[in-house]
Amino acid sequence: MKKNAVVQFGLVFLCVLLLTACGQKGISVDSVTRIADEAKIKQSPMFFADKLPSKDQVLLNQEEQQKQYEKFKKNFTNIWKQTKPFKGNLAYFRSYVQVPYEKRGYAENLQRWSEKNYQALARNAQYETFPSMARNGLVVSDTKLRLAPTDKPYFINPKRSGQAYPFDMFQNSTLRVGAAVKVFHVSYDNAWYYVEAASASGWVHREHIAFTTPEIEDIWVKASGYVAVTKDNVLVKNGNFREAVNLGSVFPLISESVQGYVLAVPLQGLYGEAYLEYCSVEKKNAAKMPLFLTADKVAALSEQLMGNVYGWGGMYNDRDCSSTLQDLFTPFGIWLPRNSSQQAKAGQRIMLTDLSEKDKEDRIRSQAVPFQTLLYLPGHIGLYIGQFNGQAVMLHNMWGIRIHETERFVVGKTVITTLYPGKELRGYSSSLMSRVQSLTIVGRENEL
Repeated sequence: MKKNAVVQFGLVFLCVLLLTACGQKGISVDSVTRIADEAKIKQSPMFFADKLPSKDQVLLNQEEQQKQYEKFKKNFTNIWKQTKPFKGNLAYFRSYVQVPYEKRGYAENLQRWSEKNYQALARNAQYETFPSMARNGLVVSDTKLRLAPTDKPYFINPKRSGQAYPFDMFQNSTLRVGAAVKVFHVSYDNAWYYVEAASASGWVHREHIAFTTPEIEDIWVKASGYVAVTKDNVLVKNGNFREAVNLGSVFPLISESVQGYVLAVPLQGLYGEAYLEYCSVEKKNAAKMPLFLTADKVAALSEQLMGNVYGWGGMYNDRDCSSTLQDLFTPFGIWLPRNSSQQAKAGQRIMLTDLSEKDKEDRIRSQAVPFQTLLYLPGHIGLYIGQFNGQAVMLHNMWGIRIHETERFVVGKTVITTLYPGKELRGYSSSLMSRVQSLTIVGRENEL
């Protein structure tokens, strides 16, 4: 055999041995095998919408829809009215650089953050002079929000599932291009800004923020309308400029034609100032807000998200469970908070904590509205879309399924499952249903 062939054969043989060994203990966390729900349940939101008797029925009346949209518009730019950081944020972020060595998390080398590197991080943050400014800005490129001015990770424990990759605890969220922010601080190396936005706060790369003028702010605040992008990787462009933007991005509407919309898109000038390009986007890739909330429209947008890679806190500009829902409901003019526990309170909430798994299933099937209801369990949230063989089904972006006490079977993407995904796995310990605490009907107010 040729040398390369021998090497390839050896690698294949080694993989077979490893998979065989894993198989003796159960399915490996690193296995590429799909869970059973993925194979037996059609991974198409539209399939479930088509089963409804009235998939095009408007789920919010005109008054409810307008109320939600007014709330969205207020949240979209209200941060510019802030004159100081939100209460508690300074203490929260300081806590990340005042951790004694023995309690610190782990760096990219899977060793605890060293004293040298951690002190350098603290110095760069300049927390003792925070806040050092209060200036309005716009996000000019999708950007990650970090809890410290660094791209390096912070893992709680790289040996424990749920505390290792991808759960970088410095990763807080992602902001879309066009989002309004208040800039309160700058790092010592002048490479990072600390910003607060309507849904989250943290450190962002300086080149992703541009400072506004009153004239530009007026375009955002007093726009005659707003346009939401309805797909990922959509081009907004003119003769001089083009940029790819994602589902959930929102821009002021400048004008409309049969073919599409003209939007105000912010860029950063030579000295950090914002300027605008007026760019076009095709109507097939965007919508004037708010879209009427119907099952078929939510399903159509959801189709864009199926199979999307899981991204903890928006890592790598991917989505986690809550940002998936936040971006999904944006074109409908519905503002959802950034984290799952707050999203669970964003509508008419029905508690399920005192029920058995069977009673929870019955309550969900009888009271949840397909494509309008969020199902919440601590640390996770998904969208109820209907039933499969009498079981509640939800669309959610999930990292994995607990098997044994310390391992996860990695799913790592947006899927449609029952509330018992992975029950066929050896070592399966608890269902999602056992941990479901509530259902929330989006756009409705809690009944008194």
